[in-house]
Amino acid sequence: MDLPKYIHGKEDGLPKTLASRVSFIRNARQIHIAELSYQARVPLKLIEDIEAGIETWLPTTVRQRIARVLKVDPNILEEVEVKIINNEFLPKDPPVELMERIQDEILSGNKNLKCPQCQNLLKVWIQEGFDLNGNPVKSAKAHCTVCVFQLKI
Repeated sequence: MDLPKYIHGKEDGLPKTLASRVSFIRNARQIHIAELSYQARVPLKLIEDIEAGIETWLPTTVRQRIARVLKVDPNILEEVEVKIINNEFLPKDPPVELMERIQDEILSGNKNLKCPQCQNLLKVWIQEGFDLNGNPVKSAKAHCTVCVFQLKI
């Protein structure tokens, strides 16, 4: 497959796993694995683990660095990442209904909510501010201190 100079948006011809996608694009761009590591400022061991399928989820900064060197939009890598916690595959984004329920619980004063991904207690708070018209606005905020879950609405 001949790759465009820069890949962005949906690319149906790319492999469906992070390991095979990084390896495929790196080889198509004729970048040695050590060169990818050096240019992306990422340890060689991490690149090897990604391509071996051991690492299946990347921190944002690592994803951006690798994507820059591979000349792809970071979303090209993110769309095939899989987060595994306690040997369970976790969905990228919890259902909107669940996020709305958590938001409603926080706004009604409930502070003892469990993380939908790992079942540990969430750190919750209400952020107060103003909209563009100067009207007061309250936003529910939450994140897990154990896994990567964040309330995003």
